[in-house]
Amino acid sequence: MVSPTPRPSGGHFPEALIRKLRERFPEVQDLAEAAQQELERFEREQQERMRAYQEEVERAKAEGKAPPRPPRREEPAIHRYLTPAIQVPLARFREVMAFLRDDPEFRMDYLSFCSAIDWGDRMECTYHLWSTVYNHELLIKVPVDRQNPRIPTVSDLWVGANWHERETYDLFGVVYEGHSDLRRILLTEDWKGHPLRKDYVYEDPEWLVELAKIRQSEIAGVEPPIGERA
Repeated sequence: MVSPTPRPSGGHFPEALIRKLRERFPEVQDLAEAAQQELERFEREQQERMRAYQEEVERAKAEGKAPPRPPRREEPAIHRYLTPAIQVPLARFREVMAFLRDDPEFRMDYLSFCSAIDWGDRMECTYHLWSTVYNHELLIKVPVDRQNPRIPTVSDLWVGANWHERETYDLFGVVYEGHSDLRRILLTEDWKGHPLRKDYVYEDPEWLVELAKIRQSEIAGVEPPIGERA
């Protein structure tokens, strides 16, 4: 049995299990590792910029000119994961999730939440798993088609995913294929659109339009038409 060890990102997940998972599923990407590699690449670029700047300073000094302005410090646009995180391709998603739940070395028996992220140009479904046996956690991200976001349900693997998937469907429009009761859970069934999408444009639902007409008639002291009475 592998005991959990702290990772630099702040969560807990054994490095040996990350390696085992990637050996079993080579398509899986360690997002914390990828972010660290991107950060190292960024730092190398910054060091190269500073080296080039120092050369310009020395050249200007030798020519008796004013030194150039130092380059502006840039901040890396890199996601920092506080929880160990992996990215799973949609084609292997169900297989990976069942493996994480059932493999005796992982035993990810608790799904604390699932949701989605709309980045504007792409969309990801996210899942946070926890092992109550080993006390380690893992974030799973799955890229989906933003124009037609569809992904298999995991409500048959973790019962608690049922309402989380309904909420994500309600707010993001993600269709969970195989879900036993996929319908809105926060908004009314006639609500137009999905409010947490970047391209969402609010439209009054028909019942709200009718209610507003009735209330306006009441304020004006005019009896609303029979078909528009509450």
